[in-house]
Amino acid sequence: MRSHVRPFIAFTWLWVLAGIVLLSGCTGSKELAESFPDWVQSRPQIPGYYVGVASASKLQFPADASERAQKQALSELAGQIRVSIDSKSVLNSTQFQGVAGQSFSETITSSSAEDLEGYERVGYFENENEVWTYYRLSQATYDRIRKERKTAALELAGDYWVSAQEAAKIGDIQQALDRFIRSLESIEKYWGEVNLWKSSDGQTMALDRACLDGMSGIIGGLRLTGQTPEITLAFQQRYSGTGSCQVQFNNIAVAGIPIEWTYNRGTLPRKASLTVGENGWSEILLEGFETGLKRSELKATIPLDELMPTLQDSKVSKLLGTLIEPQQTWPILLPPPTIFIESTELIAGRQSSQSKLRDALAQGLNDAGIQWVNAAQQADLVLTLESDTRRAGSGNGFFTALLDARIVLETSKGSAVLQRNLQNIKGVQLNWDAAHNEAYRKAQVEIQGSFVRELLTSLYQ
Repeated sequence: MRSHVRPFIAFTWLWVLAGIVLLSGCTGSKELAESFPDWVQSRPQIPGYYVGVASASKLQFPADASERAQKQALSELAGQIRVSIDSKSVLNSTQFQGVAGQSFSETITSSSAEDLEGYERVGYFENENEVWTYYRLSQATYDRIRKERKTAALELAGDYWVSAQEAAKIGDIQQALDRFIRSLESIEKYWGEVNLWKSSDGQTMALDRACLDGMSGIIGGLRLTGQTPEITLAFQQRYSGTGSCQVQFNNIAVAGIPIEWTYNRGTLPRKASLTVGENGWSEILLEGFETGLKRSELKATIPLDELMPTLQDSKVSKLLGTLIEPQQTWPILLPPPTIFIESTELIAGRQSSQSKLRDALAQGLNDAGIQWVNAAQQADLVLTLESDTRRAGSGNGFFTALLDARIVLETSKGSAVLQRNLQNIKGVQLNWDAAHNEAYRKAQVEIQGSFVRELLTSLYQ
């Protein structure tokens, strides 16, 4: 009998012990659950408030877990504000083709946490492993603070707008554009919203739109006018001269405007950056055109990056990507000179019945696009050609003649342009007449080739 009692007692104690362990485990879980605040276990949803709750691991950030949790909670709170503001600004941002709205969202995301005011810390909890922080901000409080900030920003932007208007009236274009830029920068955080501002005369306007329209109006109102519709560079000045233009705004000359000049000299273009003077005029030297060039083009441009240097590092540039730089072009004409050819061609001291060198020279000029005329009075240049042949000897049935020639190119006023001598051009044939003609034939080839090229070069120097 005793042997049956002991096993029963032992079995009973096992059940009791198991029950104690189970009860203690349940009690520990309950205590652990109750140790976390409700706002940690379930995110608060409070009408009329923005809420931010975040945690940071002490194991991962042993030195600044608390600070990280606070920043993350504020960032989460700011994210709710961004979503709220974005939903209100979608329609208005289309006025800037979506660029302003996108930039506005980026600005809110990066700076709203730092700019928050009026928030309060509702809860803070930490244990051995984590830190939790709970912030909230009244929507009414935030709207009031934000409205105050926006009003101040609009007033500053309005002052810049007024300054821009005054500068534009007196023709200070760069100052006006700079003030428009600064006005837009002052309300950068609100680009995606309707930004109404009332001026001192009672006019209510969307200030950001007014600034953009003002800048577009100034750029569109700039004009580049030249003294002549085309520029002709004459041979007498060796195809050099000047090009000039005046910058006008609303038909009034303006000073201090940057001008970028460009023109083609052949294969190599030339650029020059200048600034217009007090009378609004800018002038550029035209020279160095390549041989044979008869036509080119001069272009004057007002570069916006120089006209508005502050724009390069400003987000306002995203709003102005479609602005067209004011420019104007003028054709440059380089008409070839007219040449009168006067020739004396001899054979062994006697007048030749033919003008072979003159004909060869005329053909070479025609091929080069240079006009020759029959009257010296109509010519810009006079080309005098004198040639003669002489006998050089014979032997073994061959006869040799040598040709000498002198070619002089002068202006109609007698100034020398080019001089060339041909010496000992050899002609070898089976009789004297054929030898003289052969010497003239070789001289023709040289005149149409190297001499005409040399002549063309001399015209552009």
